This record gives sequence, C-alpha cells and structure tokens, in this order.
Amino acid sequence: MKNSQNIDTLLRSMDAADQGADPDRHRVQADLERILRSHPAAEVLVEKKTPTSRPSRRRRTLALGALALAATVGLLVGPVLSRGDPAFATWTAAPGALIGSERDNAVSGCVRSSKGVGDGMFASDVAAAEVAIAEKRGAWTTVVLAGADGFEATCTTDSTAPWFKRGSFGSVGKPGNGRGPEAREIRTTQLGTGVIADNPLSMASGQVGPEVVGMTYISVAGERITATVSKGQFAFWLPGGELTNSSDESVPVEVTYTDDTTEIRYLSL
Repeated sequence: MKNSQNIDTLLRSMDAADQGADPDRHRVQADLERILRSHPAAEVLVEKKTPTSRPSRRRRTLALGALALAATVGLLVGPVLSRGDPAFATWTAAPGALIGSERDNAVSGCVRSSKGVGDGMFASDVAAAEVAIAEKRGAWTTVVLAGADGFEATCTTDSTAPWFKRGSFGSVGKPGNGRGPEAREIRTTQLGTGVIADNPLSMASGQVGPEVVGMTYISVAGERITATVSKGQFAFWLPGGELTNSSDESVPVEVTYTDDTTEIRYLSL
C-alpha cells in the first residue's frame, strides 16, 4: 500500500495544470472577460457613446427589448397587441414609397403617438417637424419626422392590424447636439433589437450629412437590406435579432455618396 505522500505525488502527476507556475492574474482576468462577453444577457438596454460624441442632455429613457438609443428621450408608445402580418411575413428587403391616403394615415398616426411621449414634452417639436422618411416594407410602414435642433421621431407600424389594436415602435427625442451632420457624417441614433408581439426585429436609424445618398446592410443570411435615405435621415430594419449586440460591435454598412463612390462604414452608438 502506498503511503499518503506517494498518493499525493500520484494525484499531482495526473493534474493537467502546471503545478510549478503561479497563475497569471492578467490572463485569468482577460479569460473571464472574454467568457462573459460571449454570453450576453438578453433584453438589456446598453448605451454606448462614440469617443467623438459630445455630452448631451437626457431626461428619460424607456426601453423595449434590447433596442439601444443614443441620447434619445424614449422608445415610443407600446407593442402592437394584435397584428395583421404575423411574424413579418410580408416584409421586404427593399422599401417602397408611401403615397396617397396610406402615407397620410401613417404620418398622422406617427404624429399622434409621438406627441404623447414623455408627458407631451416634445408636442411642439412634433407639430413643427417635417416628414423626412415615409416608406413601407410589405404591410409595415416607417415614418421619420425631423425638426430643428436635431429633433427626430421614428414610428414603424403594421398597417394591416385592426385600428383599435394598432401600435408603433420607434423613438422620440433630440439625440443631436443642435448642429446638423457634416458632409459625410453618419450619426446613429437608434440601433439594436426590439420585440413586437413576441417577435424580434432589428432596427437602425439616424442622421446623415448631405453627401450621403444611399446605404445598404448585408444580413447574416447574405440578403441586401436597402435603407431609405432622405432629407438628412436614414432608416432600415429587418426581422430577427441579429443586431442584438450592436451596442458592443459596430454594424458594417455600404454607404453611397453624391459622387457615386461607395465605402464600408460602421454604425455604432
């Protein structure tokens, strides 16, 4: 029979770890951080400012799902309770233009719902804003209102849902610092994943300089998602949660300028 000293020696010889070296605390900490990053918590609002962004005033933030906002007062209104387009079945990667009564209804609905956000603190801004974007992707309409001092309101709605159960998702506020974006500047104000009626969707929107005329996002599945770029604003969205971690990882997009040149840029908050 082996004595206790021999047993201890035998057990140590079976341990794959290096018994002679002290643990590297820096490496341990780095490994821990990498493990935590690889398992992000779902449904958490994460805000991140770029190093070049200036401090801005903020009064209140309301979160739906994990959609991150850049210095925007709140995520708007409430989830759609009952939709006419289950699981975004009619959604299209390329947007169409809203016209006629369809456009009027989408715009008036966005104005009405945006005025109530934050106890009406932006009611006058909403009333003075102009329509920058009015698009549709299947049954879904997206309206972006833009105004003075960087004000913007975004609303995306299922136009086929019964009117008494229709809602919107989006944001309302003044995410800018009062000045407009420079020539090729992209200022992302909404980026991430939210949930409508238990279905996730990924959204990106914001402001662009006058030389930016186009933007395309290529999804994980390889589909080209065309953003609407109009009157200094951009917006695109797609079903699913692939922008869930966009507050931690920049989102690549292909940007087109007025001189027909293109380049890959990265959206981040």
